[in-house]
Amino acid sequence: MKHNRTILIALSLLALVSIMLAACGPAATPTPVPTEVPTVAPTAVPPTTAPAAASGTLAVTGLVGTSLSLSEADLRAMSVANITADQPKVGTKNFSGVRISDLMTAAGVKTDAANLVLTGSDGYSAQIDLATLKACTDCMVAFTDTPGTFFAVMPGQAGKLWVKGVVSLEFK
Repeated sequence: MKHNRTILIALSLLALVSIMLAACGPAATPTPVPTEVPTVAPTAVPPTTAPAAASGTLAVTGLVGTSLSLSEADLRAMSVANITADQPKVGTKNFSGVRISDLMTAAGVKTDAANLVLTGSDGYSAQIDLATLKACTDCMVAFTDTPGTFFAVMPGQAGKLWVKGVVSLEFK
């Protein structure tokens, strides 16, 4: 009987130690709470109501005859231009991409459109008036080293308009 009692005590201690060790295990990782990224733009831009572009696509929406959702392959099938431009804070670089004027033609921008809002994948957006944009013959959506990621090349324009990770062009 003494032997059974010793075994019972040993099993109880083993169970107690197991429970204590389980309680000392790694803590559960808390689920991150999504935060809203503030929008920074040269002029106040209301949030877009257009659907977000799918990953690796460029959406052309707003006051257009035809809304577009273009993959990199779609853009490369268009007239691709190669330019050299002075990127603010970086210097002279070579860029390859599709001119915004060609995208405007493909989407059929309506005559009552007055502005273009460029939006990046991080939520940053910038606005340019169409008169200035039309005068910028080399403004383009350029390809990057990362497939499906685009960059707004805006020669002669403020650095704020050179939007990284462009996912949408909305004509307003």
